Amino acid sequence: MLNILIGLSVNHKNSSSCISDAYVNAVINAGGTPVLIPLTGHSHVLNNVLSRIDGLILSGGGDIHASFFNEELHPSVETVEPERDEYDIELVRRASERNIPILGICRGHQVINVAFGGNLIQDIPDQFPQSKINHNQSEARETGTHKVVISNESGLHTLLGTAETFVNSFHHQAVKTVADGFRAVAWSDDGLNEAIESSEGKSIVGVQWHPENMAVAENDTMKRLFNHVVEEAGLYQAAKEIHKRIYTIDSHCDTPMYFRYGINIGQNNKTISIEPEGSVAEKKNPVNHRIQVDIPKMQEGYLDATFMVAYLKQGKRDSQASQRAVKKAESILNEIINQVDRNKDIAGIARTTDDLKRLKKESKKAIFLGVENGYAIGKDLSNIQKLADKGIAYITLCHNGDNDICDSALNGNSEHNGLSEFGKEVVREMNRLGIMVDISHTSEKTSWDVLEISEFPIIASHSSVKALRNHPRNISDPLMKAIAEKGGVIQVCLYTYFLRNDHKATSKDLVDHIDYIVSTVGINHVGIGSDFDGGGCLSDVKTAGGMPQITVELLKRGYSEEDIAKIWGGNLMRVMDIVQRYNTK
Repeated sequence: MLNILIGLSVNHKNSSSCISDAYVNAVINAGGTPVLIPLTGHSHVLNNVLSRIDGLILSGGGDIHASFFNEELHPSVETVEPERDEYDIELVRRASERNIPILGICRGHQVINVAFGGNLIQDIPDQFPQSKINHNQSEARETGTHKVVISNESGLHTLLGTAETFVNSFHHQAVKTVADGFRAVAWSDDGLNEAIESSEGKSIVGVQWHPENMAVAENDTMKRLFNHVVEEAGLYQAAKEIHKRIYTIDSHCDTPMYFRYGINIGQNNKTISIEPEGSVAEKKNPVNHRIQVDIPKMQEGYLDATFMVAYLKQGKRDSQASQRAVKKAESILNEIINQVDRNKDIAGIARTTDDLKRLKKESKKAIFLGVENGYAIGKDLSNIQKLADKGIAYITLCHNGDNDICDSALNGNSEHNGLSEFGKEVVREMNRLGIMVDISHTSEKTSWDVLEISEFPIIASHSSVKALRNHPRNISDPLMKAIAEKGGVIQVCLYTYFLRNDHKATSKDLVDHIDYIVSTVGINHVGIGSDFDGGGCLSDVKTAGGMPQITVELLKRGYSEEDIAKIWGGNLMRVMDIVQRYNTK
């Protein structure tokens, strides 16, 4: 396992980036290769390092400046270095975005907490005087001087194999309020926090003590921490390498909805402020949205292709409104094409699977085009040809609400009892032109009608399993079996409320749905459609940059690389080839 690279954040002393040998040796003894990450403020350097490492250890060191958690600096805090604080915080945030496994040690434990919005006790003796424990021991570093109690419900308890252990202590600050997305999992007898871990399914754990010295001294409990981070890093590395060899496709994202806010898909877009629809009063309270898909995030997540869709909200269906819908869809598709053209050195429009293969060889990301809501064709069948000429790969027949084509799963009145007569012609024309028919959003009766009319396999570009989450947008077992019998594919969606209804879904919930489809109809009929920038989001896969986390979970459940290749793109590519091969265009 020595090819597993574990990045180590560094101390900064006498203008030198340095680290204690104990960190290095603890990683080597666990089977990893330690790599020092130089202290730098250059984001592109940190990105280059993060693209190569498989795990991250945040090392100990001096206090964190209180400005990073919005407090005044306590008079007793003297050994602060804001440049290192910025470096560590940036490092952990970027690593978390990619789902790189992280272990924070002492100061590193505190950095994790601060990076995600928690705060600190700045001076334990002054601000936590009830403590009777010396948290800055004079004993040797390999000596444990006080006990910590570990929650039985925690991942830390599982990996250490104990509910309590003795640890060393060398800190002036301590975690006070735990950051959102994390939970406290260990405490010393005086009540101070001794460990936190991700509550979102990420492989992130922070401990307040210095396990590296104890691990090198052959403390079996502390050695488990380093074994764990190396093992998790090994899975992350395996996922990355698989993504490099296979074709990875996300079959649905709504990022074009945000083009009007000035985003550029060639840049790593951060959070934008958007005005909600509604009254003037509501518009005074804009909401923040983190753009989930752009080329840099696709690069970070080893995602080869995404389907960017022209989404149309269902509106009025008179001739004037229908014509406006046609023009809006055309405008959105033109803007996607223009965005890709402006970034043609790193991306390209893909019409076929051969285009995807070519673009991957050129180290470019593939952008497929889709239309979400057949409202985009208005009342004129010839508009499908115009969309085909633009290069679209699929049309989602409706959105929320019935249209002229069919009945919807949500906000519909079953006015057609499935496909309308016009809708049947739409399906036939899509078949003729080599456009995949997408039944995400359609009513169950509509889906059955489509299966009867379509000559070719169909897709559900972003739906999940009704047996696991009874939602109108999900696919029932009988429908799933019928889709599979026709050779189609269900692309499992990252939208929480399609996966579960009690709390935020994780990649484990997503793979539960994949498991169910595989066990019901086989490995050849399942894929992944995120619905990013349209509501799709997992607590541990928040952007395209986190996609390897899904593959890590698939590996943990025993899926082979051949299976993973089918799930991540092979099945959808097969359907595309069938639909496009026999069209008469």
